[in-house]
Amino acid sequence: MTNKSIFISALAIAIVHFLATSVIAHFISVQIGTHMGQVVAEGLRAASDKNTEEDATRIYENMKRRSDEINNSWKIPELIISLPAKPLMSPLLKEMRQNQVNKLITKEISRDQFRTQGLVIDYAAKFLNSLCLGLLVYIALRTVTSLRR
Repeated sequence: MTNKSIFISALAIAIVHFLATSVIAHFISVQIGTHMGQVVAEGLRAASDKNTEEDATRIYENMKRRSDEINNSWKIPELIISLPAKPLMSPLLKEMRQNQVNKLITKEISRDQFRTQGLVIDYAAKFLNSLCLGLLVYIALRTVTSLRR
């Protein structure tokens, strides 16, 4: 393989990775959101009756437990699509998202700005993740090509 074909292959893999992880992440988000919405709706229905404080605590804990179960059921697919570099970027991403939440709470930014900045951060992280995969593929192909000579 020539250097140009290796570069084009790595770039194509990075682009396909970016598109696939974006679509899969969107699907996972929709599934989580749908199931969380059902949990909240059921909790609100149960809480709409006049309940004691004990019942309210039980309803809340049931909602929390079910929400955790939903999140945990998607941990492995989320981890797989976040490879190779996103787990390393996770602390930085958490800090950036927390800063955005703090700005929203203090009304430094609007909800629309918050959503837009969140999407930009998310897609930038996916793009960097895909570039890292492309770089790894490029290095691997270059190494294999140079070893065959």
